[in-house]
Amino acid sequence: MHIAIHRFVLPLYPLLFLISIGLVGNGFIVVINGMDWMKSRKLSSCDMILSCLGMSRIIMQGAAVVSYSYSFFSRETRTLDNLFITFRIIHMFAGVTTSWFASCLSVFYCVKIASFTQRLFLRMKQRISGMVPHLLLGSLLLALLTCIPSVWANYDFYLCNSTRTLSENTTVSDVNLEVSYLYFTFLVTVKGFFPFIIFLASSILLIISLWRHTRHMEHNAASFQDPSTEAHVKAVKVLFSCLMLYGCSFVADTVRLFPTCLTDSTWTPGVSSIVVPLYPSGHSIILILINPKLKQASVKILHHVKQHRRQQTY
Repeated sequence: MHIAIHRFVLPLYPLLFLISIGLVGNGFIVVINGMDWMKSRKLSSCDMILSCLGMSRIIMQGAAVVSYSYSFFSRETRTLDNLFITFRIIHMFAGVTTSWFASCLSVFYCVKIASFTQRLFLRMKQRISGMVPHLLLGSLLLALLTCIPSVWANYDFYLCNSTRTLSENTTVSDVNLEVSYLYFTFLVTVKGFFPFIIFLASSILLIISLWRHTRHMEHNAASFQDPSTEAHVKAVKVLFSCLMLYGCSFVADTVRLFPTCLTDSTWTPGVSSIVVPLYPSGHSIILILINPKLKQASVKILHHVKQHRRQQTY
């Protein structure tokens, strides 16, 4: 029993640290945009997506903290406890909603920034701002529809017995209690695969467009150190970093949701529990740094904090 608890505690502290960074970053995004909305009673399309993304991530990471903390104190009975199941459902729904909102943001950036000349793309560029509320509402509905079947998929308890092997007596007669492995795999794929593919496609298109524009400016600029060229190169690096974070998080999250009898029980839970929160936490910090308004607000806050510390010192 002590060994099992030790294996679970090891990733707990870095996990809570990563989630704390995400809560602070996403909370900052929501608060700054909320203050702007209170002043002008309106938000830009980009700020609207950022606010919805930030709020969904706060709910997801808050539910994750409760779930992990509860699991630590009652590991043996957590799959049977209604409170744990409730927070797991909240975490799952908020996580899928976050994926769809992140895809909306990626599509918005791609349509607004990319310089493709196809007629359909140009038409989308003109209408994308007005489509944002509909995209957000559609994302919320898609997340709800894809999560509903998973509420009854208590996959870990009914597929794996105490010897960590596939249960021979598992059936699919009671749809509210038992689920086949193929059905579970389908649910996981539907929930995470489609928003990931949309994010991947729009990010790759935007990276290609920026890279082509960067190469064009390199040929026309007198020096490679042209500020515009450097800005585009930086944008490509930022997009690639976000794509790598999302890709690693998607793979780790999928592996983590597999039945425990089919994965390594020692390293898989710990590694995946650290990799998964890297994306929502790291992405929120990246969004703050690349957004002029959010970056300026963060600089002002840090400046006030430094001044306050200096006054306390003297």
